Amino acid sequence: MTDFKHLWLGVLSGCFLMVPALAQEGWTPERSLEVKRLSDLSFSPDSSELLYGINSVDLDGDQYLTEYVVSDLTGGSVRTLLPASPDISGPQWSPDGSRVAYLSSASGVSNVWIVPLDGSNPRPVTDQNTDIQSFKWAPDGNAIAFVMEDPTYVPPPVQNADDYARNQLWMVRLAEGAQDGAAVNLTPDADFSVSAWGGNWAYDWAPDSSAVVFAHQERPGLDYWTKAQLSITEVATQKVTLIPTGNEYWKYFPRWSPDGKYVAFINAPGAFMWSFLWDIRLWPTDGGDIIDLPHSKNRLPFVWQWAPDSASLYYIENDRVSYSFYEMPIDGGDFTKVFGSPEDVTAPGLNTYLTSSYVHVSPDEAHVAFIGQTSGTPPAIYVSARDSFAPKKISTANDPYLEVPLGKTELVQWTSLDGTEVEGVLSYPQNYAEGQSYPLVVQIHGGPNGVDFNEYLPLVKFFSTATYTAQDYFVLRVNYRGTLGYGRKFREDLIGNFGGPDYEDIMTGVDHVIGLGLADPDQLFVVGQSNGGTMTGWIVTRTDRFKSACSVAGETDYISLEGTNGYFQTSWYLGGSFIDNLQMFLDRSPIFHVKNVTTPILIQGGLLDDNVPFTQLEEFYRALKRAGATAELVGYPGADHDSYAPQLYLRLLNSCLDWTNQHREAAN
Repeated sequence: MTDFKHLWLGVLSGCFLMVPALAQEGWTPERSLEVKRLSDLSFSPDSSELLYGINSVDLDGDQYLTEYVVSDLTGGSVRTLLPASPDISGPQWSPDGSRVAYLSSASGVSNVWIVPLDGSNPRPVTDQNTDIQSFKWAPDGNAIAFVMEDPTYVPPPVQNADDYARNQLWMVRLAEGAQDGAAVNLTPDADFSVSAWGGNWAYDWAPDSSAVVFAHQERPGLDYWTKAQLSITEVATQKVTLIPTGNEYWKYFPRWSPDGKYVAFINAPGAFMWSFLWDIRLWPTDGGDIIDLPHSKNRLPFVWQWAPDSASLYYIENDRVSYSFYEMPIDGGDFTKVFGSPEDVTAPGLNTYLTSSYVHVSPDEAHVAFIGQTSGTPPAIYVSARDSFAPKKISTANDPYLEVPLGKTELVQWTSLDGTEVEGVLSYPQNYAEGQSYPLVVQIHGGPNGVDFNEYLPLVKFFSTATYTAQDYFVLRVNYRGTLGYGRKFREDLIGNFGGPDYEDIMTGVDHVIGLGLADPDQLFVVGQSNGGTMTGWIVTRTDRFKSACSVAGETDYISLEGTNGYFQTSWYLGGSFIDNLQMFLDRSPIFHVKNVTTPILIQGGLLDDNVPFTQLEEFYRALKRAGATAELVGYPGADHDSYAPQLYLRLLNSCLDWTNQHREAAN
């Protein structure tokens, strides 16, 4: 039997003897990788400066780099704190503002380092032999808490599913910026694993530095994360106490109020649902009754930070094609929007990831800073007065791309088959001429609880969006059923009907763009990643309207998936395990409908993916070939579900683009 896996490894190993030059005038996948992402935005403790990261791609070195800079609030003075490196992450100001701590894996193991504000003499603070996953500086500046796997754990000689390393919460004391004494385990003898999702958003110090509140779960893994609880550990005694919150349901994102009177957290009202549903609650540290704050707009708020006077909370929430940033008083009053989710897609929105504070209110509450971008404007740091929102751009890292043309992008709305209003992001061909129809690429996001944001087209992950428009395609990105930011019902409509309304939302969106006279109905193409890849595989079993399809990391056989992936999100959307729900699994798995496929399909994914195991792709490919369909399969060594080395990521982008172009030419 041919060893296909080694064949793919051989093909890929020789792909990048030469890397194309990056000086093209128009958008290409190579040019898109030049654009900088920004991250890790935070005000200094005295509110006078901003720290942020500039993330870049080094194609020649096949690595991702991050540089950390410090800027004044006008952008007039910017200095490098830490030069670009593949090994640094997660910077935090010291409470007195004199230093910055960060994680460095330069030694091969991730440890906490500290650097003075002048950038001189960075040095390690911890010396662990096990990777530190995240950390948080104590408010008094005299200690650092961090999460690390049990360093005494030794894997058994044979694999045992019930034998694993737990995450534990640790602390080191500091003296004059250096570690003082051995690391202290703050959760000794615990029968749980400290939660790691979201990094240091899973725990928080008491304002007097005497205790740490943290999320924990029975054992590592996302299936167990859905039942996370909150406890407090006392620094002096390492005594761990469960917070009595009145229900046993999922709790996360604990935030201690500056006055020490409350711990704010988010809490699901029932068993955890992958469509996400939770509210903000307050636990009084004096032992009083839990306080329920009013529901947020979409009931999926992420607690961001307390106001300095402890009278209100700031939180962020998905809101259509962006995020919105809100303030909620704790006295029972209603929330107010500080800013976000502009109706005008040309206005800088807020687009953040929840592993770092990419929006921040200054400690004196005079200003708010955020990373803003639009489909046609690259990411930049914006600063505004807190009480009169008028953001000003203060960063210049992406200014060279302001002059590189992009086609216009607009929001479009239509009605799906069941009467539900659906929204999409439609990007026009760069050389669009009114009255002419063009090929249409339908580009499907993951999740399904992901979102197609109003983000800069060259940075849309896993897709050559800007290049498609530069090559005179329309690109439609549909926020189909299950997408966050459109209300509870919209995201719960998929439960027990996976592959139903989501498919109809996408296809009615295609018909809408055709009906506008923009898209050529004979030149339709579909690409998708993760659940978007799943939907791509599903679509080609349902219709022959598309000339080609490209699926990246798409699920195909829900029965085998349930036993091989890291968590059962898909089973939840299907209405339960196949043990009790077999017919739904058979009806909705793309693999059982391969005889219907006439669309040429390229199937791609990472060989180390444990979310959508590569076996899902192999099964689908082999079934398609047996059914006589046109299919190709490519596996990427060293890549998992979300992470690809730059050169392989570039090949992924070019592969889908080339596949689409190949079948566009064949159809002409």
